[in-house]
Amino acid sequence: MDSKKFAMNYGAVLGLCLVAIAVIMWSVGADDKESIIPALLNNIITIGFIAYAIIQYRDINNNGFISYSASLKLGTTVAFFSSIILAFYQFIYVSYLDPSALSEVMKITEQAMLESNPEVSDEELDMALEMTSRFMQPHWMMIMGMLGGTFMGFLFSLIISLFVKKDDPTLIA
Repeated sequence: MDSKKFAMNYGAVLGLCLVAIAVIMWSVGADDKESIIPALLNNIITIGFIAYAIIQYRDINNNGFISYSASLKLGTTVAFFSSIILAFYQFIYVSYLDPSALSEVMKITEQAMLESNPEVSDEELDMALEMTSRFMQPHWMMIMGMLGGTFMGFLFSLIISLFVKKDDPTLIA
């Protein structure tokens, strides 16, 4: 199996796992915007799953060997495909499941701006909130979610690849 198809399959499974966790968190009310638990859980699962996928590919499909660059590429590709699935869920969530979520985020943003700079003028606050609201649209959130998920997967893969790489001694000259 080529690495792209392998990464697509593992990325789909990871994405569906992350969506399942998001749905569970939402259904029990643990998706509070100020809680660190969902983000921490997502990162732990993503790191573990990327490491597992790279090791599986190395040991089963690549005769026990994988270079650092191939490991990095595979981990980032798994993260990319999982972030696509998670971004579609986030789009559905903010568009249909909880449309009030965006207004809640805007209220929290306004409070944070006022707390960090209490002397901000009304015009500056309105302009900052207008700029923020432009990027809080579902389609922008989807795009940023895909880019952010892929970037985080890249960062995780940079570190994971250091530990799981095994160079083939027959290829080293």
